[in-house]
Amino acid sequence: MSSAFMCQKRQTEKNSWRKETMRDLRLDKRFDWVGPPDDISKIRPVRLRRLSNETEQERKYREAREALIQWSSQFWTHHNILFEKKKAEFVEQRKKNLGRLEHSNALDMSEFYKQFLDEQYNNLTNYNREWYYRNIKLFWPAFKVQLIRFRRTLHKFLRK
Repeated sequence: MSSAFMCQKRQTEKNSWRKETMRDLRLDKRFDWVGPPDDISKIRPVRLRRLSNETEQERKYREAREALIQWSSQFWTHHNILFEKKKAEFVEQRKKNLGRLEHSNALDMSEFYKQFLDEQYNNLTNYNREWYYRNIKLFWPAFKVQLIRFRRTLHKFLRK
């Protein structure tokens, strides 16, 4: 068990270094940037572009999207750590019950997967409900930002 914990600790340290590096990068501000998937959460970090003439409405929308991505990543980090912990406990228990067990077979693991998903059903349902709620809440701000950007583009076009 302690080796699994140390592995998770190293992964967490590696991920925090990657997050700091991603944060400190000087990115081309014309584009959103998507990084490689996080080792634990499996969610790709996203750096949304920041315009030099970003309005208050655009800033609020960008920050809300970034907060949603961060919230989702935190949920999946916690969920996946719990999954790996429970899986290791299940395999360890199987080894004790069956004697020396080199590898768990698919049938044994399917029992674990079903049990884990049944235990996490409410948690996953609440996550989905909240994820949809937060995304739908972004519709109106996204529409307003698109209008701002359309007017900005139209203004540039008409000035030429």
